[in-house]
Amino acid sequence: MIHRTFATAAAAALMTLGSLSFLGPDLLGPASAHAAEQEKFESEELESAIKADLDDTESLNASRISVEVENGLVTLSGNVSSLMDKRRAGQIAKRTRSIQGVLNQLYVDRSDRSDGAIREDVLMRLRVNDSLDRPEIVVNVENGSVAMAGKVDSLAEKRLAETAAAGVRGVTEVQNQLTVALTKPRSDEELREEIQALIVNSVYFDDVEIRVQVDDAIATLSGTVGSVAQKANLIETAEIWGVKGVVADDVSVDPDQLDPTRRAGRYAIVSDQSIRQTLDRVFANDPIVFPFADSISPSVQSGVVTLDGTVGNLRVKNKAERLAMDVIGVTRVVNELEVRYEGELPSDAEIIRLSQQAISRSPNLDRRDFRIHCQAAHVSLYGLVESEFEKQLAEWIVDGVPGVVHVNNALAVQDDWKPKSDDQIREDLERKLKFALFDTSNQIQVEVSDGVVILNGEVDTWRQWQAAMDLAIEAGARHPHNLLNVRMHPPHGGSRIYVPR
Repeated sequence: MIHRTFATAAAAALMTLGSLSFLGPDLLGPASAHAAEQEKFESEELESAIKADLDDTESLNASRISVEVENGLVTLSGNVSSLMDKRRAGQIAKRTRSIQGVLNQLYVDRSDRSDGAIREDVLMRLRVNDSLDRPEIVVNVENGSVAMAGKVDSLAEKRLAETAAAGVRGVTEVQNQLTVALTKPRSDEELREEIQALIVNSVYFDDVEIRVQVDDAIATLSGTVGSVAQKANLIETAEIWGVKGVVADDVSVDPDQLDPTRRAGRYAIVSDQSIRQTLDRVFANDPIVFPFADSISPSVQSGVVTLDGTVGNLRVKNKAERLAMDVIGVTRVVNELEVRYEGELPSDAEIIRLSQQAISRSPNLDRRDFRIHCQAAHVSLYGLVESEFEKQLAEWIVDGVPGVVHVNNALAVQDDWKPKSDDQIREDLERKLKFALFDTSNQIQVEVSDGVVILNGEVDTWRQWQAAMDLAIEAGARHPHNLLNVRMHPPHGGSRIYVPR
């Protein structure tokens, strides 16, 4: 039986421009020649699809959220219990087919926590977050609204600081006034080439056509993507170190303009050597990993990547793995990076204390009873959570605690799954495949028997394979069997039950 691993969207990886000599300096990929016939959806259909997906999302109370769609613009209104829930609702709306924009007007319930307590937790979250290089950030809090000012070294650090603050219990909004102070200027041409390579060779943009221009460290993107979520990911992908800002006003959203033949051309040129060159480049450009890029030695054999070397914290180790998995042609990543904490290693008791405090700051986990053990900086998490989302969130939080070199996540998910009829599961999954997995290259047949979903047919890539699996879980399948054949970059002898992250 094939089990699902829950994945977070990670930054895209990149390939060497030398292997892409058939492309012009600004145009990524040939012009679309086989756009699918556009399918029109009424606003009521889109509203219904988004509401149903919100209802399926763990931790969200969809009954408190209103959805309106007009001319492709989604407006979300109502109440949620945390800023993280507000963001999750927005992400669900952004992934929906034909949506052109999302206006997230959800109101975050004010907690009974004092502004002083919230500010202290935000500052502590920023201090102990190993993804941030001890930034000098001034934090003010008023009625739960956090305002951050100061300077950071990259747009990615600015985004990470906002995410860290948004994950604190009691925060209702974040006003991110941080500015980027470039300590190592890079030429506009170098930045343009790096962003081009990043986009062309990412599994998340393998069939899009994007133009890149950089002037005075400001990257301007234009072209067409398949969803608002993909556009947001595109902007984040361009935020490499050295870039002061990203403008994407000329990036349009139209899934029917995506061309699967462009994807086929990109996968056709993949080799172990090109993957190896790409890994060196992606590690050198990522704002989190690049300080340790020279210490990472990747090797590639038949699409399987092995990461060796030493990094300074667990967040870097895990980010390096995700970046490698997002490179076109990679089928599996064996992460053998060793974590050696720089500086005086906290005691096991101190790591336990910091981990408990970090978890208690989360609005999603503060009511959970965790047992945390630590031996030689190896942390084990025990306890009961309500969802797989909470389990993965707890691990991600502890990953960022200084000194932690490994996390053994033994949290158990409470078995409160409510069975759905086979017909309802099939209906929900087919809706999700239509509105959230809208790639025209997919040929997926859905069978449901006694709550078990069986997926047959073909998809182009392992990213689509995983997405279909995730959507089956969302639709209510407990134990989906993913029998989809992958047309491009097959596993090269790897396990057919491998679930990429």
